[in-house]
Parts: sequence; C-alpha cells; structure tokens
Amino acid sequence: MSHPSSSVPQNFPPARGFPWLEAALVTLLAAMACACMPLYAGVWAFSWDALNHHVYLGLVAEQSRWHLDVRAANSQTYQYPYLYWPVYRLSMLEIDGAWAGALWSAALAALIVPPVWLASWHLLPRQGSHAQALFERVMAVALALCSIVVLAALNTTANDPLAAVPLLWAVALMCASQPTATRAALAAALLGVAIAFKLSHVLALPLLAVWWWQARSTAKPLRLVATLGGSCALGYAAAYAPWGWQLWRHMGNPFHPVLPSLFGAG
Repeated sequence: MSHPSSSVPQNFPPARGFPWLEAALVTLLAAMACACMPLYAGVWAFSWDALNHHVYLGLVAEQSRWHLDVRAANSQTYQYPYLYWPVYRLSMLEIDGAWAGALWSAALAALIVPPVWLASWHLLPRQGSHAQALFERVMAVALALCSIVVLAALNTTANDPLAAVPLLWAVALMCASQPTATRAALAAALLGVAIAFKLSHVLALPLLAVWWWQARSTAKPLRLVATLGGSCALGYAAAYAPWGWQLWRHMGNPFHPVLPSLFGAG
C-alpha cells in the first residue's frame, strides 16, 4: 500500500496554472466597487490628519520647503512624505471631490487586492470545483476589504492601507507552500520597505523569521539572520534614503526629530 508523502499537504494539490485572468478581473471589480463608495456619499472626506499634515507632506514630496518652513505641521513636518503625494495631487485637481475620492479608492483597491488574492490562492484548499474555489477566493478578498482600516481609507484621505502594500506582498510571498531563499530575501526586502513607510510595521518582522525557520528547519541560524536581516536593511535603506538624506543635510539627523542624542542634532 502506498502512502502519500507527509511533506505535501493533501488538500493543497498543485495548481494547473496560475489564473492571471481571475486575478485581474477580481482586482478590476474590487476597484470599481470601492470607487462607488465616495461617489455614493457624494464627498471625499478630509480627516483631521489631512488638515494637519497630509496635504502639506504631499506638497513637501513634490517640492522642497526647507528654506520656507519650520515645523509647519508640528513634528509631522519631518515625517516620511512620499506616501502623501497622491492625496495632495488629487486635492489639487480641478474635479469634484467625490470623483477625486473615487480615483483614490479605486487605486487603493487595485494595490491591496492582488497580494490579498495571491495569499488566498496559496492558502485556500483547491479540492472542490473551480467555481467553489473561485467563490472562496473572492470572499477572502471581500473580507479583507471589509476591514475598518480599509473602509475608513476608501472614503477619506487616510493612507494606512497604502503604507501596508509592501507588507501585504511580503505576507503573500510567505504564504507560498515551497519557500526558497530568493523568496525569503524578497519578502524581507518588502518588509524593509514597509518599515520605511511606517515604523510600526517592524512588528511583523518576527513573523518572517518564524516562517523561514519552520519551512527550512535545516537552515543555519547565521545564514538565516544574514538573509533576512540584510535584505530587510537593504529594502529599508532603498525606500528611506531619499528622505533620510534630506533630514541629514538640513537637520543633522536622518531620523529627526527622534534619536537626537545619538546623532547630536535636533
């Protein structure tokens, strides 16, 4: 009697081919549905953060203001500005606010859905019919979009989901059943980019180490640290360098206003 290999989960048989068309259609439909929210509401809401620093930081991302402003948006003046450029640019368009919000919501959905769909494609069983598997993946994407963080961003200028896009792609890569060193390095680099976008994403880094350690139990610890730590540092440096260099030049501290004692500036 033959026994199935214990290394291959029996409810995750190999796919016959990657369904690119399905991924594209789900993304398109999600973007259209999300765009309807501000159109239905008739307004694109500006949050307190938008009034305080969102639009200002978008302006800073487009043109330097070091020679004009000092703490114009309080401590947020020195926050990583490039994620705020879309909100600033959309607010400058001579179109109705609801349509600007529709463009923003559609773009967010188009960025969020692909990694969420990919994670569901990796994780959900494929034993049933194609229609059943498709329904389950669509429901997984819909559930993700029902997060209060996402829903709040679809009709306001909040950009937390935008900052999380590299993190979502890292998680999608980690969901693959056959991890490789290349995939681990890419996931770590994407996590580094996500950390540059928003420092709180550093809390997700241990998940990558646990995933890689379990998937490759024979990996040497030093090689694990070098692969994940080095790739994460490179991703962080590549994303943060343009802003960190400006802070270093003008404030003497690439992380201003934090860590002033370390850099002797601030």
